[in-house]
Amino acid sequence: MGSETIDRRVRKTKKQLSQALTNLLLEKDIKSISVKELTSLADVNRGTFYLHYRDIYDLYKQIQNEIYVELHGIFEKHLKNNRRAGLLPVVSEAFAFFAKNRELCIVVLNSGDSDLLSRIIELGKPKSKEEWFSMLGNAQPELYEYYYSFITAGCVGLLRSWLTGGMVEPPAKMAELAGRMIDKAYTS
Repeated sequence: MGSETIDRRVRKTKKQLSQALTNLLLEKDIKSISVKELTSLADVNRGTFYLHYRDIYDLYKQIQNEIYVELHGIFEKHLKNNRRAGLLPVVSEAFAFFAKNRELCIVVLNSGDSDLLSRIIELGKPKSKEEWFSMLGNAQPELYEYYYSFITAGCVGLLRSWLTGGMVEPPAKMAELAGRMIDKAYTS
């Protein structure tokens, strides 16, 4: 049996467990979820679960890390050397990612886990005065941190509202709306 077959089965098993945990977290708190309940819903035996994870919290942490890695890639691709293109490309791709992973993102955004959210917010934060200026332009430099806090809090609120509201508008329209709101925040 080839390693590709094994890898495919492992990926499928992990996906089943991730989806089962997501479904359960939409209904209840993580403290209320047992491994037995999770594995039953995922149609995976407990031994297989423990082959990959220490406990449910380990699975949840790995799911969060996967979200972070994916978003990190999006931010790196768009912002590394191209802040002048503005935030619309990164916001557009991020909204598309959130739409594709709606239930999982709802669970994470509503979990109260500020660590992951803080790490995600830090991804887009400018690292130098030049990057700040490229992003915020003529806004007062001594207020850059406040602008960024305001913008990111607004984006998180907008995202949360869109995801929990059933994502009526397409991701591209939401990204455009977020972009306009961001522009208004520091051009007024």
